[in-house]
Amino acid sequence: MDRRGARGSRERPPEELADELSERRSRALEEPLDLRLRQREPYPVIEVRNPLHQTAYLVLRPGFPDLTPALCTCTDFARRGLGTCKHIEAANRWLANHPNAAPTPAPKPAPPVSPLWAEIDRRVERSSDPARPMSLRVRYAGAALFDGEATKR
Repeated sequence: MDRRGARGSRERPPEELADELSERRSRALEEPLDLRLRQREPYPVIEVRNPLHQTAYLVLRPGFPDLTPALCTCTDFARRGLGTCKHIEAANRWLANHPNAAPTPAPKPAPPVSPLWAEIDRRVERSSDPARPMSLRVRYAGAALFDGEATKR
């Protein structure tokens, strides 16, 4: 039997389960989570970010407004088998408080690297000899800002 099957077969007492659910709801309220609706149809998808931990997870609500079916990409949801996590609890509250919210567009991709910065990166990699003082390594790479040849490439 695999570990997941062994762990999932363990029955928890109802009071322990209630405590764990209550803890997830409390953490959803206490932690500074940033929620963004990514799509409304055919079901809500909410991106939940935690700026303190620098994490982001997706919460899928295929049965919305029914609160039972929910999925989250976090490890707590996958490992514990509670059917909820702080991200799902936060998403439930957000959807209840913002019933008519429009989806937030996904962040734009980073602009392409200019040839000048590509030259600086190339020079930094080339001058990464730890025996050279850092000031010389940075000076060599930074010279690309003033070198006419680097800006023409």
